[in-house]
Amino acid sequence: MGRLQWVMETSMLKTLAGKHRSTVTKMSRKYKSTIETPDGPRRCIQVTVPRDKGRKPLVTRFGGIPLKRQRTAVLTDIRPVMASMKRNELIHGLLAECCEMCEARTSLEVHHVRKLADLNRPGRREGPAWVHLMAMRRRKALVICRRCHEGIHAGRPTAVLRK
Repeated sequence: MGRLQWVMETSMLKTLAGKHRSTVTKMSRKYKSTIETPDGPRRCIQVTVPRDKGRKPLVTRFGGIPLKRQRTAVLTDIRPVMASMKRNELIHGLLAECCEMCEARTSLEVHHVRKLADLNRPGRREGPAWVHLMAMRRRKALVICRRCHEGIHAGRPTAVLRK
């Protein structure tokens, strides 16, 4: 752990030295500090930014904690809480196993466009139904059957949009 701490501290000091166009030694001398902990005094790198109007200064520290093993520590693994269990629209379309144009259920493919901006450029003539569908949903991918996909690439009109 000591080696890892040294690598991280040196990396941080090199970043600060580069930012302030100084040397690692000067940054170390400038920000080195000793703090009191329950385990006694510890050395650390501490940056304090004073603030006006009686507000507390901003303080950040690197180090200052003991890296010794705690034999009585109890480790409890907690499952991470997922921010959202929803899947995106494209995955829902693939799992539905249904063409978004004609509702066919065989040989599904995904049609992609490079950018959404390519779908509705001003000054162009009215686009086909699939262009409107993709622009309306603000999606660059559309799950469609093989027949509709070939029709899009050939420039033929595709099946009537489902409601």
